[in-house]
Amino acid sequence: MKTVLILFLVFNINFLFAQETKLTGTIAAKNNKEKLAFATVSVFNAQNNSFLKFATTDEKGHYEILLNTPSFYIQVEILGYKTFKSEINTAKKAIQNQDFYLEEDSVALNEVVIMQNKSAIKLSKDKMIVDVEKAGLGIGNDGLETLAKLPGVRLDKDENVVFRGNANLQIMIDGKPSLLTGEELKQYLKTMDGTNIKTVEIIANPSAKYDASGSAGIFNIVLKKSAATGLTGNVKTSIGYAEFIKNYNGINLYNNTDKWNLKFGLNYNYSESANHRTIEQTVVNPFLTTVLKQKNDWLPISNSYSGNFGAAHKLNTNATIGASANYSVYKSDELTNGRTEEFDNSIYNRYTILKTQNEILNNTLTSTVFYNFATDSLDTKLDAQINYANYQNESDRITSNSYFRAITNDNYKNNEFVKYQNPTNFNILSAKVDFEKKINKAFSIETGSKYSYVNNDYTIVLQDQNAQGDYVVNTNRSNRLIYKESILSGYGIANFTTRKLEFQAGLRAEYINYNATSVTSNTKNKDQYLSLFPSFSINANLESNQFKFSYSRRIQRPRYLYLNPYYEYIDTYNVSVGNPNLTPQFTDAFELVWINKQKTSVSLFANFSTDEMYQIIDYNKDTKITTLYYDNIGSSKSIGLSYNTSWTLKKWWEAQVSSEVSFGQAKSDLEGYKFDNSGISYTAGINQSFTLAKDWSATWNSFYSKNGDYGNTTFKPSYDMSFGMRKDFLNNKLRLNLSAQNVLKKSQWIQTTKQDNVTTNWVNRWETRKVTVSLTYSFGSAKKKEVKEADLNDEQNRL
Repeated sequence: MKTVLILFLVFNINFLFAQETKLTGTIAAKNNKEKLAFATVSVFNAQNNSFLKFATTDEKGHYEILLNTPSFYIQVEILGYKTFKSEINTAKKAIQNQDFYLEEDSVALNEVVIMQNKSAIKLSKDKMIVDVEKAGLGIGNDGLETLAKLPGVRLDKDENVVFRGNANLQIMIDGKPSLLTGEELKQYLKTMDGTNIKTVEIIANPSAKYDASGSAGIFNIVLKKSAATGLTGNVKTSIGYAEFIKNYNGINLYNNTDKWNLKFGLNYNYSESANHRTIEQTVVNPFLTTVLKQKNDWLPISNSYSGNFGAAHKLNTNATIGASANYSVYKSDELTNGRTEEFDNSIYNRYTILKTQNEILNNTLTSTVFYNFATDSLDTKLDAQINYANYQNESDRITSNSYFRAITNDNYKNNEFVKYQNPTNFNILSAKVDFEKKINKAFSIETGSKYSYVNNDYTIVLQDQNAQGDYVVNTNRSNRLIYKESILSGYGIANFTTRKLEFQAGLRAEYINYNATSVTSNTKNKDQYLSLFPSFSINANLESNQFKFSYSRRIQRPRYLYLNPYYEYIDTYNVSVGNPNLTPQFTDAFELVWINKQKTSVSLFANFSTDEMYQIIDYNKDTKITTLYYDNIGSSKSIGLSYNTSWTLKKWWEAQVSSEVSFGQAKSDLEGYKFDNSGISYTAGINQSFTLAKDWSATWNSFYSKNGDYGNTTFKPSYDMSFGMRKDFLNNKLRLNLSAQNVLKKSQWIQTTKQDNVTTNWVNRWETRKVTVSLTYSFGSAKKKEVKEADLNDEQNRL
């Protein structure tokens, strides 16, 4: 009996090991054999058709999957190509090589071209990928408006992108950190045509490989690429109207051969837009209640020009070198008309008329030189880059304030004229090296380092008009700030893979040394410190279910200008000022994700922050001036649950549903500004797509969002819906788009802030109910390789 038992155990052990099969191979286009990156390779059990595992191809179209199933079949999916399903395979060998070639995703049926349905929201490893083109989110929108339509995203009162209630995002473009943030980033995103965005990758909990900035995670904007080898490209134009006219135009050219990849692009955008801001501030004192009612209409007219060029040369099958450069010019003529009415104990006493004319000129240059190496087996990879960026801004603003009595309409004080100039010059140099090595089939390591140097020259010149009509420099409110900063960082990551589990652990270290010098006051603010950022994740692949638990530590460093202790003049009632004592905010981020059949996902997330940077609204009852500044208030936490799924209701009708609910709490220990408040936030969205006859397709998108109480601020809901129609001509080379955005005119930001005896109601409404018509003509039909863009670290995002 013992002998039989031993033989039985040996047989089963051998049988189990015999089932472990390593599937490897490449995915390529059938017409030109071009390797396809980011294709999803799924394995199914041939006996019951249940889902087993999946992998995503790398930049060379390579995939690798470990499994222990006797019989299986493979399914390959990627946007723009037909889904491929293999024959049934048996696990006879320890290593099996399976190469597949995909056809383009269109079939002729009774002279009608029907595009195969693809999910607009896709989950891949640590990313949620939103297909902007599939969902129709980019039609008629600029880049900023397109981001605002993503699941769980909205714009705050200052048009900052907010994800899961947090505006602390790191924005990347084609996998590279963007240069700008704040006003500069918003201006750049507004010059971008939303229809040129292919997908947006949402990485809620990044690993140690990424820069540690951004407690809300990373948004990677993936732009559209050329679709053909040889000389290819596209020409596009669109015209839109809401309250004012807009126009986007562009041409992109690509020339790709076996050895060279070249690209060239020119874009011109013209936009007239508006923002309507209403602020009502109530100050309650024992014997006097003062109410200030302010209405401002911001009316910018902007022209932007951009050009880019890149070249990559393949030295051999393993190595590539290249360089690219982007140059953009942004010009804006901005008119602000405002009126502020003052009430004392409900009696209308006086009003102020505001008029501001601001001329802005921005010039931005980013450039990179890079080298890439990868062995044939992809066991070893090396990526090296040197990047340079320069940002120059000229701002020339004149503000006039006229003061009147409400009853007589005569002046109760002299008119004021203020000239505000803000010349800036930022220079950034960075270098980085990333290395990956696969030790064996189960273990691999990643490591790298980065060095950046920042030199910013920021000047504020504020001049008051005297009685003679001459402008005289106000030395108390003028300042020149020189900010120098260097950051040295390094990281290490270990990856371990078993049959059903994937482990990753990493540590990132960042050492910063900065010196902020006020030339005007001859004062310095400097510091140096070392910060450590651990990360950890574990993935479990169990039949048709995947589970992922991850943790990472993040940082939010102050923007350079938040440290400048000098005024930025907004109007006679509002100014902002920097805080030289502001320190970084640290966040511990956790996430648990369940994915069912690559279709439905549920995420439980939690963020815990210390030294939270919070915008303070400080009202002076004597001067009636509100001062805005940032300070470290204390701690905050956010715990939430998100849900995403899709349904194919009919062959021609697909719906994507996303929803989220979260609890947020902020606690302030700041003297004179203490609070401990919390609230529930929730958001929901439905993206519907319709494939119709004769090359027609349509989209219908809608959302509802409500932020809960956070700190000393409450919010009101925002909701709206948008529609789009598309028609393809000339064998899909010419595309006509018609869209109507935010037709209900309810996409706006409404908040109420209460602190002590001051209540501030703030409403921001941007242009809504916008109609856009666009035309795009493309030539070329095959995939291409893209030239790298500049890789600039998180410090550049704080300009």
